[in-house]
Amino acid sequence: MNIQEQLKVNYKKLLNKAVKANGRKETVSYLNRAAKIKSKIYSNTKENCFRCNGVGFLRISLDETKTCLSCYGKGFLIKEIQQV
Repeated sequence: MNIQEQLKVNYKKLLNKAVKANGRKETVSYLNRAAKIKSKIYSNTKENCFRCNGVGFLRISLDETKTCLSCYGKGFLIKEIQQV
């Protein structure tokens, strides 16, 4: 099992624990840990946009820029992880 799959499994376990938690503090604790794992998963699947090269906008002329519609102004795309 690779690291990406382990992170996804841990993320799902923490969300299930948050649903079954008794108090507010316990629930928030599980959700904060899940958010940290989610950010790790998300950062590993980003790659720069091929059109704007990670900037988020395209320069039309010296005075005009437009939002890149390939990445919707974010500057990155999410890689599709191939299932083997």
